[in-house]
Amino acid sequence: MVRGRAVSLLALAALANYAADVARADAWPACARTNITPASYEAAGARDGATLRLADGREVRLAGVIAANDLDGDQAAATRATAALDRLVAGKRILLYSLSDAADRHGRIRAQVALADEDGAWVQGLLVANGMLRVGPEAGEPACTEPLIVHERAARAAKAGLWTEPRFSVESAANLAALNAAIGRFAVVEGLVTRIGETPSRTYIDFGRRYIEDFTIIIPREARAEFRAAGIDLKALRGKRIRGRGVLFSSGGPAIEVRKAASIEIIQGSGT
Repeated sequence: MVRGRAVSLLALAALANYAADVARADAWPACARTNITPASYEAAGARDGATLRLADGREVRLAGVIAANDLDGDQAAATRATAALDRLVAGKRILLYSLSDAADRHGRIRAQVALADEDGAWVQGLLVANGMLRVGPEAGEPACTEPLIVHERAARAAKAGLWTEPRFSVESAANLAALNAAIGRFAVVEGLVTRIGETPSRTYIDFGRRYIEDFTIIIPREARAEFRAAGIDLKALRGKRIRGRGVLFSSGGPAIEVRKAASIEIIQGSGT
């Protein structure tokens, strides 16, 4: 126990330096839209791996990222994520970038966060680059997702943080036992598209021949315009290897629903 704790403390101590140069090299805060006034806030500390408390009592949800939580069944991973965020922000002045300072249905401000006194270091970028968080495009701004995905790829290649643990790794679309066991959890799933189906209300990206058993990505009709605007022809995805991310649910077979184009990566031939 003592040795394990020492390793964790060393990992956290390295957090501020490991990926700081990479995160600061981003066009930050160019990916965000609006700096919420006043110029900076004092952070009291972390509530969980993706939520921090301000000194004034309000809470800020880190936009565009997903932390390990109770549904993942790995309390140690959730604790590490909370400790990493707390170490970065507790007692420090932070900048919030968001489309609005209006609270979400949980009473939180959803924003991109930077450290005001540390050259504007990007909190999401640092934590993703160290494998403490995964990218969740459905809860973020599209412009910020691409640089976060770059950080995630580097963390995955380096087997940093969560990427050393099988339950958080990229899952194969063909591994139905693992996907069904993970229903209710956020997952990153990769596979070869075998069929594109379309109804008036949904587009179905299928990864197997047994459509009521195999993995499927579902895109609601109202989200199709988002994919067209991003230059993604959904019907042309057949035969391509792609990676999708979202919360798994059961729709005959395991499925995720995607509304943001950034939640799908076309990876065939990209080496990512």
